[in-house]
Amino acid sequence: MRTTEVLREAWRDIASGAGAAVVCAGVLAVLVAGVVGVRTVAVADDVRAAARWVASGAATQVFTAAGRIDGRACAALADEPDVLAAGAFRKTEDGMVVAALPGTSIPTYEVTGGATALFGVAGTTGDTGVLVAPEVAEVLGVGPGQQIATPDGPVPVAGVYAYPDDGRDPELSYAVLAPTVDDGAPFDACWATVWPQDETAVSALRRTLLAATGSEDGERSTLGQLNPRSGTAFLPSDPPAPGLLESVALALGLVVGCAAVLRRRLSIASDRHVGVRVTAQAFGIAVQHLAWGAVAAALALAVSVVLVRGLPPGDGLPIVADGAVLCVLGLVGAVTGGAAAVPLVRERALHRYFRTR
Repeated sequence: MRTTEVLREAWRDIASGAGAAVVCAGVLAVLVAGVVGVRTVAVADDVRAAARWVASGAATQVFTAAGRIDGRACAALADEPDVLAAGAFRKTEDGMVVAALPGTSIPTYEVTGGATALFGVAGTTGDTGVLVAPEVAEVLGVGPGQQIATPDGPVPVAGVYAYPDDGRDPELSYAVLAPTVDDGAPFDACWATVWPQDETAVSALRRTLLAATGSEDGERSTLGQLNPRSGTAFLPSDPPAPGLLESVALALGLVVGCAAVLRRRLSIASDRHVGVRVTAQAFGIAVQHLAWGAVAAALALAVSVVLVRGLPPGDGLPIVADGAVLCVLGLVGAVTGGAAAVPLVRERALHRYFRTR
C-alpha cells in the first residue's frame, strides 16, 4: 500500500470508530494521569512545605555580635548563590518617641537596605520610610503611606512587615525598622535567609564579624535560626526509586497499545488475508495510536497543570515539565506497543479469531 493510502485508511478507522480511538485515549489518559498525579502531588507538596518552612523563619540564620557586625559584609551576602536576602540590624538606644504615646518609646532598629527583603511586607508604597510591626500599626492606627507623629517631626510609613507569633524570636514583634545608610558604624546582628540549605552560605555569616578590640570578647557571637520550631533542616518526602515512574508510564502505554491491537485481531487478520502487508498495517496502527495517544497525553498533562496551580512559575513549570516526560513516555509506549503487536496477529488464525469474536 502507498503511504497516502495507509494514512487515509488510518483516518477512516479513527473517524468511523473502528479503532476505538476514544475508548483507548480515555483509558490511556486515566492510567498515565494517575502516574503523573502521583509525581505532581508529591513534588508540589514538597514545594509548598518548603515555602512554608522558609516563610516561618526557619531558613533565616541570625548571627549576633553586639557592636561587631560589618554592615557592608553582611549586605554583600545577598550576592551568594543560595542567599535570598541578607541585612544587618542595630538597635537604637532611645527608640522612637511617638506623640500619641508620651513617656514611652517604640523599640527601633536601624537596618541596611537588604534587611527589608527578609520579611513579607504588606502594602508597601515603594517610597522611603520606616517599616512597622503589625502590632505597632494597630496601636498607632497607621498604615503604608501614612505618617507617625513624633516630637522631631512626622515619619513616613513605607509598609507593615509580617512577624507572626509562630516560634520566632519575639524581639521584633513590636518594633520599627528604619532603613539607614551604612556609614561604616558596626551593627549588632546579621540576618540571612539561606535557601536551598547551604552550610557554606551559613558559615559565610561568620565572616561579617569585626575583629575584637580592647576588652571585647570574641566568644560573644552566636549563630542560630530565627525560628527553630520547624526543625533545623527541611526534610522532603522520600522520592520514588529513580526511573520507577518513568518505567510505569512506558509500560502502561505498551499495555494499552498492545491491547488496542489485539482487540482488533480479526480485522487485522482479514486485511492480511487479502494481501495487506504487515509493515503497512504496523505503520497504519502507529499513526492511529499516535493520534489518540497524543490526545490522552494532553489530558494527562492537564492533571499536572491543575495540581500545580498557585505555585510560582519558577516552581510549577519544572513540575509540569516532569509530568510531560511521563506523558510522552506513555505516548511512546502506546505507539510502540501497537506497532509491535501487529506481527503477533497471525493470518492462519483468522478462523479461530472469527469463532472467538
